[in-house]
Amino acid sequence: MNDYKSINNNVNKQVKYWHERKHKIDTPRKVFTKKDETIKKEFLPFITISREYGCGGYEVGRKIAEILNSDENIELPWAAYDKKILNDVLNDMGICQCLGETLTSNARTALTEILQTAFSNFPSQVSVYKKLVETIILMAENGHVILVGRAANVFTKNMEKGFHVRLVADLDWRIERISSIFDISRAKAKDMILKKSKERENYVKKYVKFDLSDPHNYHLVINDAKYESDEVARLIIEGMKIKKLL
Repeated sequence: MNDYKSINNNVNKQVKYWHERKHKIDTPRKVFTKKDETIKKEFLPFITISREYGCGGYEVGRKIAEILNSDENIELPWAAYDKKILNDVLNDMGICQCLGETLTSNARTALTEILQTAFSNFPSQVSVYKKLVETIILMAENGHVILVGRAANVFTKNMEKGFHVRLVADLDWRIERISSIFDISRAKAKDMILKKSKERENYVKKYVKFDLSDPHNYHLVINDAKYESDEVARLIIEGMKIKKLL
């Protein structure tokens, strides 16, 4: 319960700040030129974390937020969102409505174009994900979010301030981790990993035409088995600093 309250507070803080910045993001990204540096700085960075099933994506996302939020001068706190938290946001009509009001008409037009492109060829049963994708894009557009999974990197791949990360690890390591987390046998853990991995990759390849395993789709690909969550988080932060996103 306390964790949910903390998450809800972060969402509310971010939405409030995004409202205050609304008038500064009236120009679509695609028309930016070098002369627009002042406007460009108003867009805040965001992170997407894709991972092989069994890697600790959300743990890393929370560590990143914890480290970045330790800066006393930070104006808008960072927050990490995984499948469960995004579902909570989607089920909260008040938050969804507030999110929808954070973009100006020009930015909304750009968002509509992305959604139309993404879903133009989707079968009807997949269109139920449209609200999820819209929420992901809204959050990324406003910035200071760490989006874990949900193919967030696919739908935000052309957004200027994004930093995309892929976590990988050998199968044995992931089996051990899943076995420990769910208190199940290694055999059951292996079956779960293979099933979930196939479902996820087939869905993205079939409907979005995107290869999650292709390293060319990411700024960083990190072997999760070689580092602690805190170390992975710091690697990502350093990568963002090199790209001048922080």
